[in-house]
Amino acid sequence: MDEDKTGKRSQLVVVFFRWFRRCQRVATQLCGCCLDAMDVVMRLLGPIFICLAIGLIGFSAYTTFTVILPNLADTSSSPTVLILGFLQACFLVVNLFYNYAMSICTSPGNPPELLSQEAKELEELLVESNTPPKQCHKCNRLKPPRSHHCSVCKRCVTKMDHHCPWINNCVGWGNYRYFCLFMLYLALSCLFVVIAGANLFLQSFLGMRRYVLSHGNNGSRLRLTLADVQCVSLSWMLSACIMLALLGLGGFHAWLVASNQTTIEFHTNMGQKESAKRKGTHWRNPYDLGACKNFEQVFGPNRFLRFIWMMPYVARRPAGDGMSFPRISDMET
Repeated sequence: MDEDKTGKRSQLVVVFFRWFRRCQRVATQLCGCCLDAMDVVMRLLGPIFICLAIGLIGFSAYTTFTVILPNLADTSSSPTVLILGFLQACFLVVNLFYNYAMSICTSPGNPPELLSQEAKELEELLVESNTPPKQCHKCNRLKPPRSHHCSVCKRCVTKMDHHCPWINNCVGWGNYRYFCLFMLYLALSCLFVVIAGANLFLQSFLGMRRYVLSHGNNGSRLRLTLADVQCVSLSWMLSACIMLALLGLGGFHAWLVASNQTTIEFHTNMGQKESAKRKGTHWRNPYDLGACKNFEQVFGPNRFLRFIWMMPYVARRPAGDGMSFPRISDMET
């Protein structure tokens, strides 16, 4: 009897584990299908996000040039303020759209195909630098250091940071500086709207429903319609919210540039740093060459205080091809 009970229990355990493994396989397949569906949705939503971003930026620019700047012309005692404000607004808008367009249209960088001549040369270079060459098993391309496969774009990207739906493109070695400058000019543009439109927003927010908001120097009145007040209020609140959000996101990417990391590497480096800390050893990012050289890795050999790097159409491009990057060990030898 005891042997029969033991045999039945063993059979039940085997059946249970078989059923559990089948459920695990089904769950894994379902998760994979859900992730693939999300990738497709992200790809389809990309153009919608781009149109939304252009619409919001265009709306704020329209409000600035048609309502906020004319209000400065009517209330300012010096024409210099109006001229400087107009030139500054034009400079911000032009550079904002330029860097946004370049972030969308510029390729982030793709490794060569495995059997191409470029891949063979890169493989020889990696062998010489004691870095074993790798192959991506999803797109069958050579996988240089710091490159990753994007599940949305279905391709490997050199020095991949992340896939951004707002540009419907990956952020990588080729367009990372445009992406950073886009965030910078977006934050500066929002700051301009917040400061220049603060007076109009406060007066409309405090309930002045006559829409006669100021007197001109020659005794004339600047009358704003209800639509103007609504445009100013919406643009001001939109700019303030975006600016606050960019303080966190932009600050994080500024730190990534200064430490020569990507968003993907940040997470892996944190794990390696914690592992080294538990072992009682010190770990350092092998690509961290110092703040100045790290800055040049992204924005090119342009001095920070000259601010030429803020105008990529005249600044020098960063060195390299995105396939290999200098390490601390290379500088020490």
